Amino acid sequence: MEIRKATLSDEEQVAVLIRELGEAIGVSGDVNPVTWYSTLRKMLASPEWTFIMAEEKKRTMGLLILVILPSLYHGGNYAAITELIVTREAQNKGVGAILVEEAKRIARLMGCEELDVSVEVENEKAKGFYERLGFEKKHADYGMKL
Repeated sequence: MEIRKATLSDEEQVAVLIRELGEAIGVSGDVNPVTWYSTLRKMLASPEWTFIMAEEKKRTMGLLILVILPSLYHGGNYAAITELIVTREAQNKGVGAILVEEAKRIARLMGCEELDVSVEVENEKAKGFYERLGFEKKHADYGMKL
């Protein structure tokens, strides 16, 4: 399996994986494609965002999106996984764990001392996955629609 950073040429593969994630967690609705692709291109070009892809024989198996930002609270850089998608065919084969290991490696290189991830409250499968990898529940996230 090859692990690599995604580039602008991967935007269609990223779009397919994000749609698959949305379907898996029940998020649907109309998204303005112009705005969506504009946002994706900004993220791919930004040094704060890293898109890590897993491929096997040129076939995309998964994607992890990592953000690293400066944080006064952490006294340095802060790392968070914002999305982790493993294709249906590649699930339960260790792809997600390999992507998280690469995210940890990159976060350490960028001076981060911890890696965070948020999980939907009802997503027991994701909670179990992250706990098996050593993540611990530290705090509750809150959000609101604007």
